[in-house]
Amino acid sequence: MLLALAFPDWLTNEENLTLATWGLVAATFLLFIVTVILYFDSRSKGKEQRRRWAQEDESRTREQLARWEREDRLREEDAKPKVVVEIGKRENAPEIVFKCFNLGNTIFFIDQMIIQGTSPNRCTRTSDLEGPPVLLPGTFVTTTYDCEGLITDGFQEANAVFVLRGAHGLECTEPVWFYVSPDPTQGYDWTRGRLADRLPGAMVPQPRSIPKGQ
Repeated sequence: MLLALAFPDWLTNEENLTLATWGLVAATFLLFIVTVILYFDSRSKGKEQRRRWAQEDESRTREQLARWEREDRLREEDAKPKVVVEIGKRENAPEIVFKCFNLGNTIFFIDQMIIQGTSPNRCTRTSDLEGPPVLLPGTFVTTTYDCEGLITDGFQEANAVFVLRGAHGLECTEPVWFYVSPDPTQGYDWTRGRLADRLPGAMVPQPRSIPKGQ
């Protein structure tokens, strides 16, 4: 009751009013300082968050670009012809039998076969194939080559390359090496590999035997 009676006197007391005013000013100033601190702290955190988002976006962009590049390389690699060329010999026939196998997933056709000798004048002969043969995935084409024109001065080392045409232009197979020698019974004979394979002690690869009709 006494506190309630004294309260109006406290409010009208000039000294107490001054203290209350300065207290309010101090509280307002402190509130302003806290607000400024919170503002700059929030702004700093916002910048840091935006920086992290930017880094994450950049990282995701780099990962996406790298993934697209990998996919493009895989598609480009998958579109290239993947072939294996085998050479063989039919019984009682000197000609070389070439078999070109399509082991990839793309369709291509064979433009030509190039035979290149290494001596004495690096003679080159081009054999245009009829068709030209279109190779579907999992199929192969067979063609023969008469080496009589390669016999000049004894042994002749040569290689065969198939020129393939696909969606990405021309591709050449790896050279298949062989060497040709004169034979009195059928004009010439040939063996797989290079002349270096004839070194003493070296294993000379034999041509694969091709059944008749293949």
